[in-house]
Amino acid sequence: MEVAISFFQALAHSAIGFFLSFVEFVTARPKSVVDRVIVITGAAQGIGKEVAAKFAALKAKVVLLDINSEMNAKAAEEIRQSGGCAYDFVVDVTRPEEMRQIAKTIKDHKDLGCADIVICSAGILIPKLLEDNTDADIRRTFDVNVLGYFWTIKAFYPMMLSRGSGHLVAISSVGGHFGCSYSSSYSASKFAARGLMESLEWEIYDHGMCNRIKTTTVYPCFTDTNLLQFCNVHSPYVSTVSHSSFQACIHYRILRLLTVEETAQGVVDAVLYEKCEAYIPFYARWFCLELKR
Repeated sequence: MEVAISFFQALAHSAIGFFLSFVEFVTARPKSVVDRVIVITGAAQGIGKEVAAKFAALKAKVVLLDINSEMNAKAAEEIRQSGGCAYDFVVDVTRPEEMRQIAKTIKDHKDLGCADIVICSAGILIPKLLEDNTDADIRRTFDVNVLGYFWTIKAFYPMMLSRGSGHLVAISSVGGHFGCSYSSSYSASKFAARGLMESLEWEIYDHGMCNRIKTTTVYPCFTDTNLLQFCNVHSPYVSTVSHSSFQACIHYRILRLLTVEETAQGVVDAVLYEKCEAYIPFYARWFCLELKR
């Protein structure tokens, strides 16, 4: 009975959320990204790669950053073959000195300049119980998912402050709102990304630049990328978590496993409409909030 009540409460909140999101959608106008320099980390594959392709189709200059040189170059070439404008650079987001150097390289590039939009998309997931996580597993997760976001933002944010404009985007997760089995380090890292962006938003406000430098934090539901290849995920519905009301949402097929294209489109829309927070699918927001009650 408790699960049913919790489920229908979440469903009611989602209905309200649907209406509010619809009103927001019909009244808002997307911004243009034509000739804008958009930097994307973790762009060689998965969500980052698809986001880069979608922005290139909107005539933006996309800069693909990834540690995998071969896959990153291939992703950029695919965009160029499709008529888009793409540049690829090899970088390790866990190394702050490399991020500072690549930010300078992009700024000084004759065809690029200061980044207009920076999207932190690099991420890893090591699905293990906490007692099975090695020290190296936990450190690597935080190096990429948390410190990688810090180093990326710290490399580009000062330039945006000096110029007085910019847009910083972080890909978090619904796992940034609640934990689940086999993802203690991953969920903790996504909570951290959420905290980073909320704090940064206040700092930008303190600088008096909240109308000129935008922040967006994206909370996708589980997405069918290579990050999930070792997880207990039964497509098209996810069955990895233990929270009762969330299980009910999955059982009744309310929250499903997203495709990369769906998540990437949600990220692009969030940027174009300059949303401070974006949940994918949009109604996941009310499930996340309801689960914390």
